[in-house]
Amino acid sequence: MQIDYKRIIFWAILSLIFIGIVIFLIINISQEKKIEILWPIGGEALKAGETYQIKWRATSNVNKVGILLIKGEINPESRWLAKDISAREGKYDWPVFVWEKTGQDYKIAVLEYPWQQGKAVAYSNLFTITGPEFASCDQFSIDAEWPFIPSDYPGLRRVFITQSSYDGNLGNLDGADAKCQTEAESLNLGGQWKAFLGNDKVLATERISHEGIFVEATPQGTLPLNKTCYRLLGKNFDEFFKKLTNYQLKNEASLDLEFMKRLKDIWLGRVISESKKECLFMPDIIGGENSPKNYSLTATCQNWTTNASELKKSEQTEEQFPECYTPAGKKIAALGLGGLVSGLIGDGANQLFVIDAAASCASEHHLLCIEEIPQSATSTAK
Repeated sequence: MQIDYKRIIFWAILSLIFIGIVIFLIINISQEKKIEILWPIGGEALKAGETYQIKWRATSNVNKVGILLIKGEINPESRWLAKDISAREGKYDWPVFVWEKTGQDYKIAVLEYPWQQGKAVAYSNLFTITGPEFASCDQFSIDAEWPFIPSDYPGLRRVFITQSSYDGNLGNLDGADAKCQTEAESLNLGGQWKAFLGNDKVLATERISHEGIFVEATPQGTLPLNKTCYRLLGKNFDEFFKKLTNYQLKNEASLDLEFMKRLKDIWLGRVISESKKECLFMPDIIGGENSPKNYSLTATCQNWTTNASELKKSEQTEEQFPECYTPAGKKIAALGLGGLVSGLIGDGANQLFVIDAAASCASEHHLLCIEEIPQSATSTAK
């Protein structure tokens, strides 16, 4: 009888594979799931604003992990630092939030994800988070009765208003951005800059990143290590925008006088969705409220491409005129060309700063320029 060695070898290999799979399953099913935190182990002092690497080790039957930051022992507060990370990764870069509360009662939990009671979890011992070390601007804040913030504070967004003024032909939004960039370079500010300006399609608030802390770009005084202080405009975009859009003149003394002076005279275009698109009344144009020249068919100087004050006769077509009405209810075919600007309304102590005044495209106004990328914690004033 002839022995079929090929068949014997085939079945032997197949049996070994089967036995291996069974052993693997038995080990993984029976093996206790474990996670061990390698760093932090406890006792460390971490500085807010810095980045640290959390490290762990997990058994092979732990697939995914999540990481929690826990503060407090009696009534602990916790929040996720990361979710759904491969357990085999074994590390995670954690940028400690710059405004994290300081304290000596922090710990890390690395747990099997998605988490439910009974799954593997490991805790570090307690460690400390300290605040970042910044130069002090207290004296400037006291003298000016207005908050100042040091130049080494992370996430600063500098803001300035151009010294030059421009008519409505800005070369569209890109041209306005280029004007901000050119003036920033002439002032040795560095960075990348955008004009706070909207057109018929894009609102000014949509063009600007809302991250960071907003400060005047002009530095105040000198601190050690080539640092300086910036006048605070807003701890976040919402606060900055609130001051920009609802700002009483009585606060003028708290801001830089030159900055405040120019702030009353800047091109803005459509800032928010409620901004008008047409039928702007321009009271400074000679003609009065019943003249078509006093009503603009654009709020952004034809998307910032014209410095004309009114449509030429050759450009006038009845279809393009919006339905504008005077305060008396008279229908007007708007012939004027204008844009939305900042300005003052009211009299005396009751004057208010507004962002929806109207001006002819032939008039000249400044640009409000905002730094695009927040400055890092290590950058210094230039």
